[in-house]
Amino acid sequence: MKIYLDGDGAPWRDLVSERAERYGLAVVVVADYSHYTPPEKGVERVMVDGGRDAADFAIVNRVQEGDLVITLDIGLASLVLPKGATVISPRGYEFKEGSMERRLAFRWLQHKIRIAGGRTRGPKPFSEDDRTRFLALLEKKIIELTRRADESR
Repeated sequence: MKIYLDGDGAPWRDLVSERAERYGLAVVVVADYSHYTPPEKGVERVMVDGGRDAADFAIVNRVQEGDLVITLDIGLASLVLPKGATVISPRGYEFKEGSMERRLAFRWLQHKIRIAGGRTRGPKPFSEDDRTRFLALLEKKIIELTRRADESR
């Protein structure tokens, strides 16, 4: 099992690294060169060329069943869920197959509004509540996934 962090939006990287180290898990941060991050102990970095969704496709190509992906990107979540990965948001909620169609439709609608010159609200800043929810969910998912991996051996 690996933990993949979408480097385009990974505000709690240090917390993920700490939890992963505690459980002996590998962390892979995937980002394009415009989101450069310095090397970190115990974290594999995958840097990809700039370009629309380049980091997302790099994650999709690497992720396997039983891996954990952390992202805010609904499109990325919709691509890795069918591969058997678990996907959580840094805001502390889990992406589920059953809600993806609605989320993708809403994202498309927001995009159409912006193309037509309309304005949509951006995301709220991360809060302490987001951090608390994320940490609880991260811990829960790591335990679930490591237990499942141990049982399948």
